[in-house]
Amino acid sequence: MTQLIRYISVLALFFTLQSVAEVALSPVPEWITTIQPALSSDIPEQDISNGIYYLLADTQLRVPATGERQSFEHYASLVTSSKGLEKAGQISIYFDPTYQNIQLHQLNIIRNGNSVNRYPQARINLVQTEHDLEKLLYHGETALNIVLPDLRVGDIVQYSYSITGDNPVFADNFATSQQLNWTVPLQQQHWRLMWQKPTPLQYQFSKQALSLQISSEADSTIYSLMQHNVAAIKHEDDTPDWFSPYNILSLSNSQQWQNIASWGSSLFEPAIDKSPAVLAVVARLQADFQTPEQQVVAALQFVQREIRYLGIELGESSHKPATAGQVLQQRYGDCKDKSILLVSILRQLGLHAVPVLVNTELHNKIAKRLPSVGVFDHAMVKLEFNNSIYWLDPTRSFQAGSLQSLYQPDYGYALELSDGVTGLTAMKSATQHTKIMIDETFQLKDALTQAAEYQVSTQYSGLDAERLRSRFASNSVSQNADGYVQFYSRYYPTVNQVQPIANTDDPTTGIFTVNEFYQIADFWQLDNDDNTLNASFYSNGISSYLQSPEIAASRSQPFALSHPVDITQTISVTLNDLDWQFEPKQLEENNPFFQYQSELLFDQNTKRLTLRYQYKSLTDHITPEQRLAYVAAVNRSRNDLNLNIFQHNNVNDVAASEVNDNNKLMLLLLAVYFMLWVLCAALWLLPFNGQKHQHFAEPKIRFYLTWILSFSIYGLYWCVKNGPLLNSIHSGRHRQASPAEPR
Repeated sequence: MTQLIRYISVLALFFTLQSVAEVALSPVPEWITTIQPALSSDIPEQDISNGIYYLLADTQLRVPATGERQSFEHYASLVTSSKGLEKAGQISIYFDPTYQNIQLHQLNIIRNGNSVNRYPQARINLVQTEHDLEKLLYHGETALNIVLPDLRVGDIVQYSYSITGDNPVFADNFATSQQLNWTVPLQQQHWRLMWQKPTPLQYQFSKQALSLQISSEADSTIYSLMQHNVAAIKHEDDTPDWFSPYNILSLSNSQQWQNIASWGSSLFEPAIDKSPAVLAVVARLQADFQTPEQQVVAALQFVQREIRYLGIELGESSHKPATAGQVLQQRYGDCKDKSILLVSILRQLGLHAVPVLVNTELHNKIAKRLPSVGVFDHAMVKLEFNNSIYWLDPTRSFQAGSLQSLYQPDYGYALELSDGVTGLTAMKSATQHTKIMIDETFQLKDALTQAAEYQVSTQYSGLDAERLRSRFASNSVSQNADGYVQFYSRYYPTVNQVQPIANTDDPTTGIFTVNEFYQIADFWQLDNDDNTLNASFYSNGISSYLQSPEIAASRSQPFALSHPVDITQTISVTLNDLDWQFEPKQLEENNPFFQYQSELLFDQNTKRLTLRYQYKSLTDHITPEQRLAYVAAVNRSRNDLNLNIFQHNNVNDVAASEVNDNNKLMLLLLAVYFMLWVLCAALWLLPFNGQKHQHFAEPKIRFYLTWILSFSIYGLYWCVKNGPLLNSIHSGRHRQASPAEPR
C-alpha cells in the first residue's frame, strides 16, 4: 500500500511539473459565443447566502466529428459582504491530467466598473486531489488552485477557462448533463453545445422542460439555452437518496440501452480470463467443496474476503476493469475488478454468470433516464443457478450463509453487459433477506431490593447481520460492551453488565446472534404520590423507527424512511408471587408505510408476562401529501410501544430486609416504653410507710410541654418522683398535689 501511494504521488508530481508552466492566459477559442455578465442588475439581497451573488454561469461545449472534446466555462460573481471574500477569492478548477489539459482565458476583478487583469498577481498552482480517498478510490484528479490578491467587498470576480480532452474509455459514446438551478440565485445562465457528429442527440429535462433552442450552423447542430434571474430553490432535509430537487438537462448520443450494453461488454468481456491463477482457485474450490452451491458461496466469499477493496481509477481504468489474473496477482480491486474475477471463477465452474451495472442511488428511477454511459455507479454479478437468479455483490465484506440466505440488494434495474441485451433488467428476483429478532427476559426477584436479572438475545440476518459483523470487527470488545450499556442505560440507568457479550455466527443460515447479560438495581421505582412501586418495559428495538417526524406543512419534497426494516421484539417477564392481573391485548396497524403488530399475554400459573412487538417497513419514503396520514399512523403505534406495571408499597415483601429491621427496632422501643409504665404503676401501688413526703411541683406550662415533647416519657419520671405523695393522698394523709406555680 505504501508503494502504491508513493507511485500515485510521483505520478501526480509528474503531471504537476509537466502542466504548471502551461497554465498561462490564452485567447478565448473562436468557436465560443461571447456572453457578458449584467453588471448593473438588481441584487436579490434576501436570497443571497455566504456573501456572493452569482451574475453569470456560462458553459459551452464542442464535440467535433473527429478529435478531442472541448469545454468552456465562464463565471462572474459579486462579493456582497465580507463573508464572501474567502470563497470568491479562491478558485479551484478540476481536471484529469492523464487525458485533459487546461487553459486560462480570463482572470479579472471588476471594481467600480473598471476591469483589472489579476493573473500576474494571482498565486496559481496545481494540487493533486482525491475526493474519494476515504472510499479507497484514486482517480488522479488534479485541481488548478487560484488565490486572488486584494479582493474587496463590492468587487466582481470574472474568470474563464477551457478544458480539452475526454476519457478515451467512452470511445464514440457521448453523454453530458447540465444543472439548471441551485440553492442560490443566479442572474444569468447560458448553456451551448456545438455538436459536429452525424449521429443525433437525445435530450431530457428531469423536472420542468425549458426552451432548448436547436439550430444548424455549417457542419454543426447547435443546442442552446438562456435563463435570466434563476430563483434559488430549497433542498429540504431527510430526502431519499434517489431524489434531487434540481432541474437537470441530460443529453446522450446512445439511442437505446443496447448501445450501452455493447460498449460495457467490450470493456468487461476481454478481462474475463482463465489464467493459471484463476484455474488454481477453481481447482481448490472444487476440491474443498462438494456441491455446486457450496462452490458458488465459497467463490463469492473468496473474492469478498481475500481481494481487498481498492480502486486505482486513473484514465481508462475509471470504467475498464483489470483482468481476472491481474486482480488475483495484486489482491486488490474495485467493484468492476472484483466482479470480473468472480465471473471468471463462476464460468470456470460451469455456471452462467455475467457482470452487470447498477445505480445504487437512483434505484427504479434509472428506468426514466436516457440511455447513457454515465448513469451507472456500481458493478455486480448476475448468476443464473438452479432456475433462479442471484444478484451477487463481491464488494460486500461481511456476508455469510447459504446462497438462499444471502442478502441481495435490490437497486431497481441492472444492465447486463453481454451481447443481445436490449434493455434494463428488473431486479425483482433479488431477495432482501434482512431481519432482526430480539428476545429479552426479565427475572424479577421476590425481594424487591434485589437486582433484576436482564438478558437479551438478538438474531440478525441478511443486511442487518452484515452490519453487526462489521461493527464487531471494527470495534474492540470493550467498545462494543460500552455501546450496549450506554444504549440500555437510557431506559434503565442502573443497568450493569455481569457477563461478557457472547456472539455466534451460523455459517449455514448466516444468522449472527448476540447474547447479553445484565443486572438492573432498583428496578422498581417508588412513586411517593400514590405509594406504588413502578416498573417499565420498552420495545427499544422498534421505537427508533416509529419516531413522529417533524414534517412542516409547507414541505414539498419526499421524506425518507428507513427501508428495508423487519424487526420482532419479544419481552418475557417472570413476576413475583403477587396476585397479578393482566388482560390479553392485541393491536394491529396496517397502512401503506409500515405494518405494526403487538400482543400481550399473561400466564397466571407461571407468573410469566409476554410482550411481542413486530414492525416491517413497506416503503423508503412518503410524499408530502401523505404527511398527516403517516404521522397519525406513527402516533397510533407509538402509544402502544411501552408497558408500565405497578404494585402497592404495603405488600409483605416490600423492601424486605430493611423493613424487617425497622419493625424489630420499633417493637423493642414499644416494649421498653410499656415496661416503664408498668414500673410506674408498681411504684404507685407500693404500700406507704406513713412518712411525710414533700410533693414535686413545677409550672403547669412547662409540665405539659415537656410531657408532649418527650412523648409522655416525662410523665413516667413525674409519677416516680411523686409516687409516695400520691399514695399518701390516696390514703387521706396529705393534701392533693398537682403541678403548680412556684411559691
